[in-house]
Amino acid sequence: MSNIINVAWMYPDIFNLHGERGNAKAFELISKKMGVKLNIDRIDNIDEEIDFEKYDILLFNAAELKTINAVLDILKNQIDKIKKYISDNKIILLTGTTGALFADKITRLDNSTFEGLNILNMDVKERNSVIGDDIYYRANNMNIIGSQIQMIDINLKNTKPFGKIKYGYGNNGMQDEGAKYKNVIFTNALGPILVKNPWFTEYLIKEACKNKGIKLNNKKIKYDIEEKSFKSTKEFISKKIEEASKN
Repeated sequence: MSNIINVAWMYPDIFNLHGERGNAKAFELISKKMGVKLNIDRIDNIDEEIDFEKYDILLFNAAELKTINAVLDILKNQIDKIKKYISDNKIILLTGTTGALFADKITRLDNSTFEGLNILNMDVKERNSVIGDDIYYRANNMNIIGSQIQMIDINLKNTKPFGKIKYGYGNNGMQDEGAKYKNVIFTNALGPILVKNPWFTEYLIKEACKNKGIKLNNKKIKYDIEEKSFKSTKEFISKKIEEASKN
């Protein structure tokens, strides 16, 4: 078995909003700090049949809802391989509106509907206005901060949220943030999230290593700059919460 973690960067020319390409760079940088060999392949051709068995992490960055259909049919043709990939506890990360790709029913503003990949048991509805704000939540014993440019509302059905909101809109203005099924993780947080929260990046790489049987040296990595940034943003959010409570 190879001791290299292989990442498929899915359709980077289509799923390319909000500087999310930084997530791919975060995988490169954090893996080096961890002493883990990691390779990233760009999957550029939407007609390409993907060798899912080769990969340990699939990265789907944020995109507009209207672009989801561009890749939906090609992935539906490979749905059995995707389900096998998921059953093998391999990792998929979806950010922003791209979470709709793995949803059940997607409803557009004109009330037209289409089906996603039916992996995450949730329905998605396009909003007629965009919510932009900070987002702060806790998931898997991690505190995560990012930005949120919310163009959809998400209704979780028989699936668990990825995290619980401390501040922000989350899935639909309630406490749930994102969704998680096995190692399929969807989050509304942008930023890019893996740049702003390198401990989350480390968590994903560790999960991939554990799943592949790669032993780690378990050295503690310092994130001084990122932790200072996190603290500063958290203080700013606390002030917004305080101001809101006065009104």
